Amino acid sequence: MQRAESLELGGKPAEAELIYRELLLSYPDHLRVLHNLALLLRERGEAGEAELLLRHALNLAPENPDLHNSYGALLHASGFTAEAEICYRKALDARPDHAEVHYNLGVLLEDAGRGEEALSAYRKSAALNPRYPRPLTRIGAILSERGAHEEALVDLDRAVSVSPHFFDAQYYRGNVLSSLRRHDEALATLQRAATLRPDSFDAVLATANALRNAGRHDDALAAYWHAIELRPERTETHEQINRLAWSAGRRDLYLRSFGYARQRLGATPDLLHCEAVIRVRGEDFGAAEELLWRARALAPERGDILGLLAMALSAQKRFEEAYAFFEDAITLEPQQMTHRHQLGFTLLRDGQAGEARRVLEQAHALDPQDQLVLAAKALAYRELGDSRYQPLMDLARYVRTYDIKPPSGFADVRSFNEALARELDALHTTRNEPIDQTLRSGTQTPGYLFAERSPLIRELRGAIREAVADYIRDLPPDAAHPMSQRLSASDSGEFDFIGSWSCRLRTQGYHTNHVHPMGWISSAYYARLPQDVEHAERHSGWLKFGESNIALGEQDRPELFVRPQVGRLVLFPSFFWHGTVPFDDGHDRLSIAFDAVPGTVPAALLGSAYAKR
Repeated sequence: MQRAESLELGGKPAEAELIYRELLLSYPDHLRVLHNLALLLRERGEAGEAELLLRHALNLAPENPDLHNSYGALLHASGFTAEAEICYRKALDARPDHAEVHYNLGVLLEDAGRGEEALSAYRKSAALNPRYPRPLTRIGAILSERGAHEEALVDLDRAVSVSPHFFDAQYYRGNVLSSLRRHDEALATLQRAATLRPDSFDAVLATANALRNAGRHDDALAAYWHAIELRPERTETHEQINRLAWSAGRRDLYLRSFGYARQRLGATPDLLHCEAVIRVRGEDFGAAEELLWRARALAPERGDILGLLAMALSAQKRFEEAYAFFEDAITLEPQQMTHRHQLGFTLLRDGQAGEARRVLEQAHALDPQDQLVLAAKALAYRELGDSRYQPLMDLARYVRTYDIKPPSGFADVRSFNEALARELDALHTTRNEPIDQTLRSGTQTPGYLFAERSPLIRELRGAIREAVADYIRDLPPDAAHPMSQRLSASDSGEFDFIGSWSCRLRTQGYHTNHVHPMGWISSAYYARLPQDVEHAERHSGWLKFGESNIALGEQDRPELFVRPQVGRLVLFPSFFWHGTVPFDDGHDRLSIAFDAVPGTVPAALLGSAYAKR
């Protein structure tokens, strides 16, 4: 037995197995032999024989907690969650202070989406064995996912302290430090994780994200490329490297990853679709169409491919071809709202406002909160002279301005915003606008701006929260309007910010007309403005409302202009069409924007990137 266990510890499981099997011939009921061989087989993926051995052992010793623990782990790995939980709880009945069983139960509960129960199990495990790094790491990971980064760091620091060579602890600690904008510490920690597992895709990708967050774009691009070398099939990495290559001005890398992946893997539907998405964002519709025809040939029943092909055809005004693919996409994915609102936009561009209204009202019935459906439906109402347009898009009622007072320590609004602007300038580290956003001739900060450690940004966030709360309190009590409907649907009556960022426009810069699909209340706050905004007759640099981005004709024009002012916050419904007028000035235009939604936003969604139509 000692020889077999030594061989197993020495990385020679096949030799250990031979001895275990010889022992079983003479000692068929020996619990330790049965257990060790079962664990060895389980690690090798031979779950069937491992289960037989464990069940035999449990028949011999039905109260043995270690056997129940191992059998539970085997059942959990095989997908028998309920049965595995029973095994873990039997183990704990026999031995309540078994730290490993509490940890394994926590893993099962976390996988089952029972986060609070999982956290409790992990905490019991950590309390029973303070030098056990796994539960400490999972506690930190869960707290981080909830946005409690400082609290998470306490447990992750403990995990790293007791086990510096435990990869998971270093990996999650590095991610938390990056979320806290402690960039140097994050990168050092992630480097330690990468040293422990040099070929870990997760560690490389986390390092790339941390380098991007630190503004080290060339280093980030190199790390993203390494991640693609490790896992060329991972489309999210292609998304990240190409978005960063575009905004960092690295045209030598832009879209190159797809050719590399095709050399490694061939043409796959996922990669063809991913590249087509980026091409559509860059308005290269012909190239996107070519990719999507190839993707469709490989995966003819994928609704996302058919829907994007329809969009590419629509953008080229090949409406009749587009309609057939939209219908196929909706048939395959009836709950996917993108297909429905894009069909509505296509019908509007094709002059079929009545049919667009029918399609969009069907979509609205499926999802009354979809901001793009509301925005498209408003256009259909206006085109048809439908009386419902004005109460839906009542600009005078729903567009409001607030002049934010400076915090203590600043003499006036201008001095506060000059200091704020200096902090924002340091966060604008790219050269160009993001390819998937609406600004032209400018830059945008990545990630979630309101998570920055800057005291001035935090002061402003507090003042903005008060203004948004006031806006919500003053919403007209109109049960038929989407703004009031969504507020009524929120159980808590609270709100949260789902995204926040800063935009810096250069001369001739502007925002294309768009809406915010992820929001409920959207915004613009002005920290620095060019002199050109003073020209009221030209509306240079002003915020405009009512004009869409699909050029519907005479009626499709701005209905309201709002002049920016340093320290001014403008709030409005996220489905209201808005954009900015270009300005001609040697100075820039620096603003902050955010989206607010009812309720509480999970930390995983904060700052999630999304294209704004």
